[in-house]
Amino acid sequence: MGSSSGTVQHLVVLGIILLSTNAFGVHARKLRIHKLEKLSQEEEYLHSRLRIAEFEENVLKVSGELKLHHHLDNDWMIEFKVSRSVDGDGNYERIMLFEVQLCDFMKTYYKDFLYERLKEYSNAPHPNTCPLPKEHYHLEDYPLDVRVLKKLMTPGHYRIKSKLKNEDSVILAYMAEVEVD
Repeated sequence: MGSSSGTVQHLVVLGIILLSTNAFGVHARKLRIHKLEKLSQEEEYLHSRLRIAEFEENVLKVSGELKLHHHLDNDWMIEFKVSRSVDGDGNYERIMLFEVQLCDFMKTYYKDFLYERLKEYSNAPHPNTCPLPKEHYHLEDYPLDVRVLKKLMTPGHYRIKSKLKNEDSVILAYMAEVEVD
């Protein structure tokens, strides 16, 4: 994503599917994103926007921006919750809950899995940048190849929720609903 806490969060919403389904070995044929919804956003802290469009078979184009109005440090937490339902009937079972402090995320997961791929499509901050400065971060036409995701995920419906929070205050939250068949 554009790449800062929120923008990184957006990309990780998609990337977390990969991390949460490493144990699955079923080869899926189709992956559909049914919904990508911003659940909350505190304008005092930031403004975010995210677009995902199918570009060609197995490739999604991801674009977005994040305008940070405050510096964000390790007092901020990123949370990801992945749930799965066989038929999408509303009975989702949590398969993963992941929480990490922002700066720790930048130095580990962001550095290891995202930064090198993002930097040519964005003004993504370097992994050692923390606190994240007030900035207008952007991501433009990042080609997300979903073939690996399709191979690793078992058929079913997935609900991925991501949050950026400080103590009990959520300043940004997104939810994605994905189907694999």
